[in-house]
Amino acid sequence: MFAKLGRGGRIEHAQLVHDSDFARFAALGVTASVQPEHAVDDRDVAERYWPGRTRRAFALRSFLDAGARIVLGSDAPVAPLDPWVAIAAATSRTRDGRPAFHAEQSITVVEALAASTRTLVAVGETADLVALDVDPLAVDPEALRTMPVALTMLGGRVTHADAVLRARAALEV
Repeated sequence: MFAKLGRGGRIEHAQLVHDSDFARFAALGVTASVQPEHAVDDRDVAERYWPGRTRRAFALRSFLDAGARIVLGSDAPVAPLDPWVAIAAATSRTRDGRPAFHAEQSITVVEALAASTRTLVAVGETADLVALDVDPLAVDPEALRTMPVALTMLGGRVTHADAVLRARAALEV
């Protein structure tokens, strides 16, 4: 349908894609919206109902290698409404000490961060920001699941500040 209309778009739950379709996503400008935590949750069910096809399940690396754009989500309340859980699942493809589910489909933390953001930090852009006390590029993949957020801004307004930042701000007044 995207080819027929000559327009890009977005497909939610791009979970099981035929090999020939990864490049089509890129060529047609279709964004693949994937919920990486589902790969961790659904791995046993996928192996049972998609035998021989799970290498194409939640295939983040295949999308990126084909030049397609991906966005990560949670499908809350099915999975936690926490982008760090999705980032952890996208990069490690596991939790609870199990081997990675098709590790070849993992993406880097930098790629996962890019797929989890929607704005740019630039003059004239609305400030939707997250400030962290820990460098997500320097932590163990499992630590991403509990990444401490120090500050959030939405539309240029502070919407969350941890106790340390509030105490610092009070001292500066």
